[in-house]
Amino acid sequence: MKKQLTFFVAAAMMITTTAFAQNNRDRDRDREGDYHLDEVYTMDAKGTLHLSSEDADVRIIGSNRSDVHVKIDRYEEVRGFSSRRRDFEVEVDNRGGDLYITEREGRGVRVTMGSYRVDYTILIEMPESGSLRIKGEDDDYYIKNVDGEIELTTEDGDVELLECNGNKFDFRLEDGDLRMDGGQGDMFIRIEDGDVDVRNGKFESLEANVEDGTIIIETEITDNGLYDIRGDDANIEFVVLSGGGDFTVTKDDASVRASSAFEQTRESDYREEFKLSGGSADVEIRTGDGRVRLTKK
Repeated sequence: MKKQLTFFVAAAMMITTTAFAQNNRDRDRDREGDYHLDEVYTMDAKGTLHLSSEDADVRIIGSNRSDVHVKIDRYEEVRGFSSRRRDFEVEVDNRGGDLYITEREGRGVRVTMGSYRVDYTILIEMPESGSLRIKGEDDDYYIKNVDGEIELTTEDGDVELLECNGNKFDFRLEDGDLRMDGGQGDMFIRIEDGDVDVRNGKFESLEANVEDGTIIIETEITDNGLYDIRGDDANIEFVVLSGGGDFTVTKDDASVRASSAFEQTRESDYREEFKLSGGSADVEIRTGDGRVRLTKK
């Protein structure tokens, strides 16, 4: 009986020791997979910051600083077993006054038994007069006070911009929402599935194409300005802050409503036209199913 008890105790100690050693290896593996960067780099005041990343929460803030502060924190959490690829790293390079921040991760297939998750944040502080060229995949973006040109392409993720007063904006998203307060000049938006909410704009031209979602555009419209809004199954609201012009709505089964400031000049099953006094802008709205609403503030 004592020999059997001794065997059970030894087996339990062996299991506990093995589990403890495995947990230590897991913690070591987690530390090996982490990545941290906190550096300051040079960039021309009107240079362009190029960012390529995947699955990060990204914050970009413009200010009167003359350089770029980049802070990246990436934590890997593995519970169980996970094979490793080559180490994750970020390359930062100044070329001709522009700054390139490019994510590099080793090739290969990760095999995981258990769970694997990543917490990944990027914080960038840059000159407010600089421009942005961003390419992402499953990233979320918050951008504030960047007054140069902004071009952003990503697959899945949400984008929010605040107080960005440049003259050119280009957004291409597959699945995600775009929210923006401010902006002027020219804007291009293409989204497959997602919502667009643009407020307090001063755009001279605007093209937005959304397959499924809600589009809210609130902007001043200028004489001879061109505004083209298209949706398949989209609800569209166009709010005029100042200016006037001709509005054409082409539809299939959509309903159209306009406030009393708009004079309807034509109506048919598939087309309605309105005129808003105060300018000569050209606004075209095209949708299949959904609702269209025109208002003047």
